[in-house]
Amino acid sequence: LSRAAASRAAIDLSDGLADGVRRLAEAAGCGMRLDAAALPIDPAARAVCAALGIDPMAASVAGGDDYELLFTVPARLRGRFRAARANMGTLVTRIGVVTAESSLTLEGAEGIDLRTLGFDHFQSR
Repeated sequence: LSRAAASRAAIDLSDGLADGVRRLAEAAGCGMRLDAAALPIDPAARAVCAALGIDPMAASVAGGDDYELLFTVPARLRGRFRAARANMGTLVTRIGVVTAESSLTLEGAEGIDLRTLGFDHFQSR
């Protein structure tokens, strides 16, 4: 993505998707609207959550140690992105859009607040 100049912003998700979304939005002065149905949650993870009585959607956006990248692609760079993706050899999932307003929403998962989830290294315990 970097070599192809196809993305202008990226962050690793080691502290959770909610944390990554919040940090990218704050740095860019924008908002993000995610689609809960688009989040790639493994069926085995869903089964474990069900067995433990945990909401798999909340766990997937709040949990950390996800060795993945969250990145944005401006509309004008989609052609470059498609060319770069063809050479990546890895799965890419579109999970939402960047918005002009500063809100962070997870459509289809009411009650999950992206502004409060994710791991905070500096939070007092």
